Amino acid sequence: MNHSYLMRHISYHLHIFVQRYTAEFVPVESFCGRIQFRDCFDPDELMSCFTSREDISLEYPVLLSFGGRFLYALVPAAGYYYILGPVRFSDAVYLRCQAELVSVDDAWLQTVPVCSFKELAADVLLLFNLYRERALEESDLVPANCIRQETDAQLKAHFSELVFENQEYGRRHNPYDQEFRECASIEQGDLERLETAIKEDYLGEYGTLAKDPVRHTRNLGIVVATLASRAAIRGGLPYEIAYSLSDSTIQKLEECSDIPTLFHIFRSAEFQYAQMVRDLNEQKAGRGEKDKNPHINRCKDYIFSHLHDKIYVQDIADELKINANYLSELFHQCEQISLTEYIRREKMNLVKNLLVYSRYSCSEIANYLGFSSQSHMGKQFKEYMGMTPNQYRRMYGVREFDI
Repeated sequence: MNHSYLMRHISYHLHIFVQRYTAEFVPVESFCGRIQFRDCFDPDELMSCFTSREDISLEYPVLLSFGGRFLYALVPAAGYYYILGPVRFSDAVYLRCQAELVSVDDAWLQTVPVCSFKELAADVLLLFNLYRERALEESDLVPANCIRQETDAQLKAHFSELVFENQEYGRRHNPYDQEFRECASIEQGDLERLETAIKEDYLGEYGTLAKDPVRHTRNLGIVVATLASRAAIRGGLPYEIAYSLSDSTIQKLEECSDIPTLFHIFRSAEFQYAQMVRDLNEQKAGRGEKDKNPHINRCKDYIFSHLHDKIYVQDIADELKINANYLSELFHQCEQISLTEYIRREKMNLVKNLLVYSRYSCSEIANYLGFSSQSHMGKQFKEYMGMTPNQYRRMYGVREFDI
């Protein structure tokens, strides 16, 4: 194994020192691509920070924090020990293994590189898993290094207390069958049934999702948007569209602090999901078994993911590994519309959406969506909508975007 290359690779990725020790903790080599960067420990001191502790096992990767300001990772691999660091996390991360903060200069601390937990974990796991048949995952690394030992016990205790309190005070959640009817309405694209399900009255309640009323309503909205997106996917809505609406809804929920508006945001998302499923069902009417062809769904997913590019039928066929002429014929049979016309329609729908809801100029939209020019987009749009993009924006464009 080329240890030196691996060390250089990780050092350049994280901009840190990577040091290798023998199984007896003797330093072998050290590398850092940043020539002027200096560590605050010499190799023997650094290793002793790990080996002198009785609360850690050196059989698995260990993350050791110094006063919460910087950390090192020790990784056993292929008969050696590697130490990565120092490094700082870009976000607050609790580490179980804490060492006393050594005296360091603030100016030096500012030279210590910053990375995310996932970035460091990726290189730690790369080192650790190279010679192991059963790979250690990030989900294994986190409990061993980042979760307080009392956390699981606290979770179980809180659950028991909550169940007891609900029984003591007669609190009940709304029944599951109401939630089921709400989701089923979205899955079937039934707007009327959805409205009825939302208006159902029960003695129960949603449950407390946070102590703060605004945070509680936000969390409720996140739950509703998540369930609605899954129901819409089961109803046939492409998952990229469903997830995108869910992301957009949750982002808007996070920006809002007004409880009535929060309810409006996630309820509107539910009806939008139901409407999109209804539109799909109307398009599919009378197609029967043809619509179940997996090539068509994969084709639509590809188109949705590449609406910002120039889309060629041959590219889609290559992605699906089928003949382009066969794909075009199959699509026309299943969708009752040519593949090229479907691409054009989806592009125009996105143009309409951007004209109404975005601040992008027509030239920016044309460039963004892969048209050869603004006039090319304008010509296609007028053929499709009977008016120019500017006329459409003046008629339907939203003047205010913030809630």
